[in-house]
This record gives sequence, structure tokens and C-alpha cells, in this order.
Amino acid sequence: MPVSLSNPFARDSEGTRRNIAAYRVLTLLSFILQFATTFYYVNNAPVDGSLGRHKIFYGHATPFTLSTVFVDIYWVVLWILQVVYIYHLFKSDETAQNSAASVGSHFILYNVLHFVWVMLWVRSHTIIAEFVVVVNFLQLTAVYFRYHTAPRLIHLAVSAMPLTWTFFLLLWNGAVMVHCHSLVCRVFANVAVWGLAAFAGFFLLAFKDYYVGFATAFLAAGLGVGQFFTKVIALQWPFAFAVMAIVFLFSLATAIPGVLGGNTGNEATGRRGERAPLLQDA
Repeated sequence: MPVSLSNPFARDSEGTRRNIAAYRVLTLLSFILQFATTFYYVNNAPVDGSLGRHKIFYGHATPFTLSTVFVDIYWVVLWILQVVYIYHLFKSDETAQNSAASVGSHFILYNVLHFVWVMLWVRSHTIIAEFVVVVNFLQLTAVYFRYHTAPRLIHLAVSAMPLTWTFFLLLWNGAVMVHCHSLVCRVFANVAVWGLAAFAGFFLLAFKDYYVGFATAFLAAGLGVGQFFTKVIALQWPFAFAVMAIVFLFSLATAIPGVLGGNTGNEATGRRGERAPLLQDA
């Protein structure tokens, strides 16, 4: 009797349940692809390419260059969470499997697009790389709005942390793309850095998502450190640390019950009978 498989990328809950095996294979392969590629190019430059060839972190300093230590820590935490996410697909608990599989296509797409970005970035194809980052940011935004009530570990691994990183990447890649070294460009960067606070503020106010808030604060701190060692006499690193402090405090206030009046995310949206969406068990 033939086995019928539905498209694993389709928005179909019944098809999702039938394709658990496909999601297991594709999520694992896509994770290995982006992890191995990223790890390799952190330590090695490509041997091919007609333009400049370099490691992921190299000496092209812009107003949005982050500390490599902070980025490394962020990636390691994200990779661990991604492994935990993949583990959900192999659990015997059908609810956990379905929760993980429901966002599986976005997880796979993020990994593939991140892999493509790395391959372009280390070969100095920054314009095409920026386009890839934009596409990744849009698809991550889509999964966030569709599945922001997912269990916390899945939410962190598939949407919150990748989305926050990709927003920073838009600025980093973009600054390199436009060769942001002039005084005028640095002034624009001094204004644009406050967009990080606006980004985190939106998710804190709209979804009470302190995970995005803390992730943004951490990377903003990394930006501050990176800019301090790039250009001491400048406004970018004090602004980055100011953004970090503001976002961190508001995230902490959102995370601690009662600090902002005792409302949970559900109470703020009128759903008092349910659990807070970001406090579900994984």
C-alpha cells in the first residue's frame, strides 16, 4: 500500500503529524549544515572567490561591529537550544513532537539561509548577503507572529533568539555593504542604534516577550564592547550601552511578576483564562 506524504513546508497540522520523520531528518541535516559551515569559517577563510576572502570575524570595523566574544557566546547558547529543539521531534510525547514539527519548516529555512549568508559573507558578496538576511528576517518574523505561544524552549530556539540575531545582522552586514566609515555614516549609525531599543520594545509591549528583550540587551552589550575597542572617542559605544541598560531593565520588569502592575501577557490581551504564552512548559 503506497504511503502518502504531504508537503512538510505546508501549513497543515494533519500533514505535520504525518511528516514527523521528514522533519526529523531535515531539521537535523539543516542544523548540521549551518553549524559545521559557521564553525569552519569562524576559524578559516575560503580558498575560492574572486573578491575579498576572510573569516566570519575579520578586521573590517564599522559602527555595528560586535564583540566576537559576545557573538560566540550567543551562538553557542543558540546551538544548544537548537539541539534541544531537535530532541523534541524524537520524544515519544506526541504533543511535544507536534509542537516542534509545527515550526519545523521555519527552523529548516533559517538554517539554510544562515548557511547561504555565511558562504556569501566570507567571500565579500555583501549585497546579496544582505538580501538573504532580509529574507531570513521576514520569515522569522512570520514564524514569530504565527507561533509566539509555542513552548518556551521551542520559542527560544526557533524564533526569539534567531530573530534577534538576524536583526543585529541586518545592521552589521548593511554597514559593511555601504562601507560605513565616514562621519556622515557614523552619525546615521548613532541614530540607527536606537532602533535596537525600538525592536525590543515592540516585543516587550506587544507580547511581553522578555526573551527577545534579554537577547537584545546581551547583543547590545556586545555592540558596546565591540565599539569601545574599535573607536573609543565616539558616541556609538555609550549609546549601545544605554540601549543595553534600558532594554535589560524593561525586560527584567516584564519578567518579574508584579513589577509592571502584576499583569501577565494574557491579561494584557484579555485572555485571563489561559497561561501566559511565554511560560508554557517545553
